[in-house]
Amino acid sequence: MKPRATCSRRTPTCPPETELDSLTLQLRGHLALTIPVVEDLAERFPEDDVPRACAHSAVMAARVRLNREPGRTFPSRIAYAQRLARSVNALCDHYENLSSKQPAIIDPGTAAFLRLADHCLTCPTCQTRDEETGANANLPCPDAAQLYEPYRRAVQWPAAAPGRRLP
Repeated sequence: MKPRATCSRRTPTCPPETELDSLTLQLRGHLALTIPVVEDLAERFPEDDVPRACAHSAVMAARVRLNREPGRTFPSRIAYAQRLARSVNALCDHYENLSSKQPAIIDPGTAAFLRLADHCLTCPTCQTRDEETGANANLPCPDAAQLYEPYRRAVQWPAAAPGRRLP
């Protein structure tokens, strides 16, 4: 069994106390943002699914670590930041695992824009250039006009964002 590496204030690899406090706050913020996302992804799976159970246990562990206070000594505060970092890493792994098994959900505005962009990039009429300036000639294209309408409506009246739970 190899000995654990300890960090004293004299070693060059230890961050200064102000950087450690800033890093700890950043890690807490990352956890506050990733916990509801991973939880929502896990809820889409059946209750008896193994990835769902693993993600839920990682979420619970992250919440426990988030609710604990860092120690008073410098080494205990470093250990606290390391535990937070491990939770962030675990939640990122669960996010990748859960999101790779589901189709990507794209909002209607983005889907309409992607259809319009795909058409405009491949349509000879939309790609016609002015001979003098080299700029786009902006020729009327009935297909582009037809694809632009759903995009305009989606951007004008966007769908309501689903409610998010707080950690």
